[in-house]
Amino acid sequence: MKHKFRNNSIYLFLFRTIILLVDLIGLNAILYAIQQIWQPTFLTQDPSGNLTYLLVIFNVTWILLSYFLKTYQRNFQLSYNLKASLILFIVHVLINLGSLLYFDVKIVDPAVVTLYAILGLFFIPISRLSTKHYLIKIDSFLHLRKRVALIGNGSLYDGVFTFLNSEDSGFKLVEGIPNLNRNFGSINYFEKCIQFAHKNSIKEIFSVILPEDEKMYKKILAECEKKFIRIRFINRHSNFKRGNIIIRNESEIPFIVQNREPLEDLDNRLRKRLFDLLVGLLVIIFFLSWMFPLIALLIKLDSKGPIIFKQLRSGRKNQPFYCLKFRTMVPNQEKDLVQAVKNDSRFTRIGKFLRKTNLDELPQFINVLFGQMSIIGPRPHMLSHTEEYSNTVESYMQRHFIKPGISGWAQVNGLRGDLNQEKMEIRVKYDLHYLYNWNIWVDFEILLKTIEVTVLGDKNAY
Repeated sequence: MKHKFRNNSIYLFLFRTIILLVDLIGLNAILYAIQQIWQPTFLTQDPSGNLTYLLVIFNVTWILLSYFLKTYQRNFQLSYNLKASLILFIVHVLINLGSLLYFDVKIVDPAVVTLYAILGLFFIPISRLSTKHYLIKIDSFLHLRKRVALIGNGSLYDGVFTFLNSEDSGFKLVEGIPNLNRNFGSINYFEKCIQFAHKNSIKEIFSVILPEDEKMYKKILAECEKKFIRIRFINRHSNFKRGNIIIRNESEIPFIVQNREPLEDLDNRLRKRLFDLLVGLLVIIFFLSWMFPLIALLIKLDSKGPIIFKQLRSGRKNQPFYCLKFRTMVPNQEKDLVQAVKNDSRFTRIGKFLRKTNLDELPQFINVLFGQMSIIGPRPHMLSHTEEYSNTVESYMQRHFIKPGISGWAQVNGLRGDLNQEKMEIRVKYDLHYLYNWNIWVDFEILLKTIEVTVLGDKNAY
């Protein structure tokens, strides 16, 4: 299987990282043990003060070589591990021997190198197997691997089952899908499977049963969206098309999807999180640190009530969280039910200014640091709005597959202010466009446009 098919597994990422750390700790421990037993010159007599540099070279070269030699690429294949480990270890020893010669450090006992090589070659495969054993145990209750289910039958089912059930797939195949022989492939069968998946924390369903028509396909997608489950229809024939359904040949198993989300991939999620942390910390340190007390004082002088307004809003996978803002209204009973409108009588004097300049959103950078929000993403809505529009706007719940943002593609295109059915449908289209076309440069672009709109003023901000 090609790696792209399974590169969204945090389990494999953790496995590679932990194995790397275990290897480094073990190899350093072997060096320390040899030092204590044999007291070799290169570890105990260091008149030139080069020992620190040698230890840095020892560890850094292992990390770099393991990356370029792809030592940790296939973590569950023992034969590959032994071969890759042997190559890495030999190259690593040769490079470090070269470093010793370069720094003119003498090794007086050749047995030291021999002992290190023997212990190292025994240690590495043992560390791989033991780490794998304990990670699988941890996975049984922490769900490090993405839990998936497979529905259908036939020869294609068998091939997909073998792949998903293999440890190297990065998935955890959960069995026990309802057996409804009479309604096999009906909409009722799919609904039962979706309910089973939701109950058992299954994140993705693979199906070798195809929908009968586009109407059935959309209904299945809608049910999955409500439960935040992705479904992949697998087909043997690459010429299969229905509506805007397309074939993805990203593995040896062709599967049918409507769209692919870049943020399904772990690498992209890490890039986005790093972007959020860097920008969030810069804003908090250089702006919020001195603006917070100033704005807090103005709010207190203007009206009674708290400085920070907390409101439950819909987050990723519809998990509610308290979205933070500077308070811009007088305390009222309708704050969680009625959205602000232009010239709202509830606005305070300083509140009008804060909303017009978007400064009321600054506390949300704290939400970003806590991982509840992103810098860029679909704006979080009140719980009542999510409940309302999830039943009336097509694909509305898809926007909750990612974290909500302080700013978004819809907002920089003027879609803010009053919410109604028509405007919400347009907003969702913008949110989904962002979801399916994300890359880190898109976030930079939206951030710059947000700053531009804030400085020049936004007629839809009130």
